[in-house]
Amino acid sequence: MKKTLTLTLIIIMLLLSCSSPLKKKFNEQTAKEDIEELKTKIDSSQMELLAITMMRLKLQDEAIEEMTYSEILEKGKVWKEEQEKIEAEQRVLAAKALKLENERIKRLSESVLVSCFSKGFTKYDYEDYITYKFIIHNKSDKNIRAIKGSVTFTNLFDETIKSLNLVYDQSIGAGLEVTYNAQTDYNQFTDSDKALRNKDLKDMKVIWKPEKIIFDDGTTLE
Repeated sequence: MKKTLTLTLIIIMLLLSCSSPLKKKFNEQTAKEDIEELKTKIDSSQMELLAITMMRLKLQDEAIEEMTYSEILEKGKVWKEEQEKIEAEQRVLAAKALKLENERIKRLSESVLVSCFSKGFTKYDYEDYITYKFIIHNKSDKNIRAIKGSVTFTNLFDETIKSLNLVYDQSIGAGLEVTYNAQTDYNQFTDSDKALRNKDLKDMKVIWKPEKIIFDDGTTLE
């Protein structure tokens, strides 16, 4: 009696295993019904991975009709692991690049610093301009011949309003400060121009990003 019961349980388990929707081969005619059944057997994340993998295999002209849903899902898991590995490597690479870039900016900023202390608006010869007054401080112990970089105006939430390229090619003595008056064309139909014109300087942040410094002795820093 005990042996018969054990054998019956084994047969039931085998039948249940064989009837699992994951064991079915993909068939476009029954796919809709199969998917509905699969939703009751696997969680939503697995279901999403299965759907994505099916689409990806179709686009790659794989013979998906020869695969069971279990085999498709397994291919998806392998692909997902490969993608996660690539993404992890990309994050490490990006973090390394960002660190180097921040170190470069810090190094250049230790030699020259630019700040905007006044912003205005003017009309000249029927043209409109936004005006700026910058102060440039040569913090190094060498005379500067020229500097190149960018100035970005952001709101108080660090959202960019407008970025300007800045080139100053007049001599700045070691340790000295100079004032630089500049202007840019104003376009009333450009949102960034309108936002920059209408916002007070005290309600913005000014971010200096140096790109290259040329010293009088011919050496450069970039």
